[in-house]
This record gives sequence, structure tokens and C-alpha cells, in this order.
Amino acid sequence: MEKKCFIILPGSEPEGYAKGHFGRVYQYILVPACRMAGVTPIQVGEPTMNESPLGIVQTMIESDIVLCDLSSNDPHALYGFAIRHALNLPVVLIKDIKTNATANIPEFEIVEYDESLRIDTVQTEVEVLGEALKKTLATKPVAYELLNRLNISSAQSEVPAPEFVPIPLEEPEKKSHLPFISPLPDYVGEPLTQPQIDKLKVGDSFFHMNYGMGEILTINHKTKDILAKIQFESGSKLLVLVPSDIFRKIEKH
Repeated sequence: MEKKCFIILPGSEPEGYAKGHFGRVYQYILVPACRMAGVTPIQVGEPTMNESPLGIVQTMIESDIVLCDLSSNDPHALYGFAIRHALNLPVVLIKDIKTNATANIPEFEIVEYDESLRIDTVQTEVEVLGEALKKTLATKPVAYELLNRLNISSAQSEVPAPEFVPIPLEEPEKKSHLPFISPLPDYVGEPLTQPQIDKLKVGDSFFHMNYGMGEILTINHKTKDILAKIQFESGSKLLVLVPSDIFRKIEKH
């Protein structure tokens, strides 16, 4: 399966840069470097990408590696770096030589490139960046390293994956003890078991004891808690799917 590199470039043409400048950076330096490293570059604007705020964050987390261009101290790139660094996921930082990075990131080497994109410098920059991508991918991080170093939790030598997902829009709603809908309608069956929840997919419907019938819009099985965006009559909700909260719908014949 191909590995993907999510590239975060300045979101608009910053002052002091020619029109289309970062499109050329992408084509002349970043794409060749990704190919050299054996990864497929992707960025916001691709037809298959979910460009909602939550979709972009999900792509930041699920990509094999993320490349952040800090040129002009772009806030989008700094935000992407913060998410990857907090989860201790592979990330590579670059910037042009005229930018003085405002973020103090002593542990990370920032790969620099000449913003003039001169042909006599581009090839070397592609090779340096390609090697940085390969080296970062080959380094196996220990999840929660940053939290452990801050003594927020006890150190663990082997953790398979981060156990949380930062959500910029709303906090996932955890288990409720008192249902809003009582008694349950007659078309509601038994609560779903954890193995049944593990098999849920986009398009599946179920009854939630607080919100009623809902249909799954997006679902993430890659974290400890299964996180799903559900469309209810009252609107969409971002929920952690808990067996005691959701029930099978009985089909009437």
C-alpha cells in the first residue's frame, strides 16, 4: 500500500511572494522529493480529500508523514506541526532561506530551500529533502513521548498508537448515564456489542438513546475509542461509540 505525505503550504499568497510561488515550490521541490522518498504527495484541493476542518485534521493524523512549509511563518503549517508533534507522528519541517522562523523548535532540523528556485540549487534541495523524508519515515517514534517527558503520564516503552484525536470543532460526547428518550421506541432492539460496533461503516444506521435514529457519515476505527460523525434529525453529532448508548434497529416486515 502506497504511503502518503500530506503537504501543508501557506494557505494564500503572502506578501513579498510572486503569484503562484508556492505552487512552483510544490512542483519543483516537494513532489520530486516525495517521489525520491517513495511517498505520494497530497495537499488540500485534491478531488478525493475532505476539506472540512475535521476532514483536514483527520488527514493530518492519518497520513504516513506530513511536510510543513513554515515559509512566511504560515499558521496552517505551524498548526499541522503542532498536531503531529503532540501525537509524536512523523513530520518534516521546511522553509525558504529568507524566512526567520518565529517558532523555537530546537529538536527539529528545518530543511531550507532557496525561494528563487534557481535550477542550480533545486536539484540539491530535492535530494536533501528526499533524504530527510526517508530518514524520518525510518525512525519509529514512541507514542506519547512528549507527554511522558512532561510527566503528564508514566512512560511506556511500547504503545501501539496515540489514544486521542484533537477535534477543533467540538469535543466527542462520551457515555451518558440517563437517556433523553424513554421509553425506547418499539423498533429498537438490543444494544450493539463491541464486536458489532467494530464492524460499523459509513451509511449504517442505529438508534442512539440520547438523539434517536442516526446514520454514520464518517467513522474512525484507528483510535482506541471509535469516533464517528452521525447525522440525526436534530443535526450532526461527533460521538464516541459506546455499547451501552447505541441500539440495533428492528426492521418491520
